[in-house]
Amino acid sequence: MNTSTTRCKTLLLLTVFLFILVKEGYGQEEEELGRIDTGRPDQTQGTTVVPKSTLQIETGFLYEKNTAQDQEVKTHAYPTVSLRYGLLETLELRVGGSFQDSVIRERNSYRKINGFGPLGVGFRLYLWEGAGVLPQAAFTATVALPVSNSSMASDYADTELRLGFTNRINPRLALTYTLGYGWVQEGYETKYAFKASGDVSYRIAVYAEVFGTKAEESRAVHQADAGVLYIFRQNMQLDVAVGVALSRAAPDLFITTGFSVRLPR
Repeated sequence: MNTSTTRCKTLLLLTVFLFILVKEGYGQEEEELGRIDTGRPDQTQGTTVVPKSTLQIETGFLYEKNTAQDQEVKTHAYPTVSLRYGLLETLELRVGGSFQDSVIRERNSYRKINGFGPLGVGFRLYLWEGAGVLPQAAFTATVALPVSNSSMASDYADTELRLGFTNRINPRLALTYTLGYGWVQEGYETKYAFKASGDVSYRIAVYAEVFGTKAEESRAVHQADAGVLYIFRQNMQLDVAVGVALSRAAPDLFITTGFSVRLPR
């Protein structure tokens, strides 16, 4: 059995285990905490924090294709995992990472690289509640620790600071936008994201967004994506999204799907 098949089966078993665990612990408390709010699959990532003393697990699979001149790169990330813990009412701690493999094809060559990417650790601080034209706001800081000896990992402690805002137009429609600044490798980069999201029903939500990155001495990368979220329990979500390039430097296409759960206290 190859490694890819083994990882896929492991992810499936983990998802089933979490489903059973949470179903057993589901009760009145989950009703009081309200509907799960995740940071995936969109890039804007929202402006909320998870409830105090709760752990939220967000997992997913990502496929990305990128062609540039005579090179084609296909990348899989599975699983991607993000752990979010509510330390205070306005503060959550965050840890995330993924296993990745890339197939690189050039004119007459073929090579494959794989391994664990950097481990991202950080926090999100909820700043204030929105009211009228005043948006809800949150500040997120993340450091990618170079703890892996994999070819996928960076040699530096890449850092990203992000300020996010959400304006709720009405009970079903919201606009979320973020601005980010980071230090990567030996340079810096800026990021932006803008998302419009809405509830089709209590259980189904949709969104569309544009986002981009501009690294020092590199061309800007602009992309757009759209996705569907299905909340089949108060604390469990399935999602799927598809993204495309808006600039030459951006990956041609990506597809992601995932499962998220907020564990009972």
